Amino acid sequence: MSRLILLVSSEPVRVRGVLSRIPGVVPAAALVDVPAASEDAPPSVGKTVQLDQGFFIGGEPLLQRGSHDELASYRTLAGLRTDQLLAVVGEPPLSQGVFRYRQFLCAVTGQLGPNPSRAQHTAELPVPLRENLRGRSEAELFFHQLLGHLHDADPAYLTAAELTAETAAAVLAKALRQAVPDEQGPGVVVALSHGELLVIARRGVCSLRHHSLSEGPGPAASQQLTVAVAEVGSPPLAGDLLAVPPGKALCLTSRSSRPTLISLS
Repeated sequence: MSRLILLVSSEPVRVRGVLSRIPGVVPAAALVDVPAASEDAPPSVGKTVQLDQGFFIGGEPLLQRGSHDELASYRTLAGLRTDQLLAVVGEPPLSQGVFRYRQFLCAVTGQLGPNPSRAQHTAELPVPLRENLRGRSEAELFFHQLLGHLHDADPAYLTAAELTAETAAAVLAKALRQAVPDEQGPGVVVALSHGELLVIARRGVCSLRHHSLSEGPGPAASQQLTVAVAEVGSPPLAGDLLAVPPGKALCLTSRSSRPTLISLS
């Protein structure tokens, strides 16, 4: 099981407060402050999961990774204050990770098997991209394959101040088709962030849902935010979240009050 949680807001928010308004995204116990455990406290008995998260503080993209008790992982991400969050909570055998290159952040999760063409494409990457590799996980290779597709389309995309949603969706679609040739195959979800833009797409057996909220005294002054949740290896969340249809990418920006859908064809 793996869950990808994404947040885009027009202003920095405490993640805990947002998730408390959308039941089921994280365990309710993760949204309650608890006192620090004493040295004599018994160890946690919850299962251990991998937490990978990328977020922005003061406009700077940051990464955190680690293995924790599942409840502690959700508490960690709920405690953040940010205007954009990409977090993956999951366990083997799924491949997952959140990665960075310059102003790009990318979250990947799913059943990514070894792919000879992906490894070959990575070997042919420009030197700056190859030097950005920190490991050889399938998720990290997938991210650098995405960057390679951007470079192939136009090298300037890798250093541009802005990236269009259509360009991001096009490279996501290409990489997902290569990773999951069969639309009914193992699920893979990927989210690509650049500046104020966040585009999320999926392919295979998985789900992607979203929910928008607003805060403030009136429509003119309201703070707009959207949460998206993807599931691989487990049923989709119920509740008020709207499903993203197959073949569509979800586009979120901090400047827009409404999410948009873009075709992946």
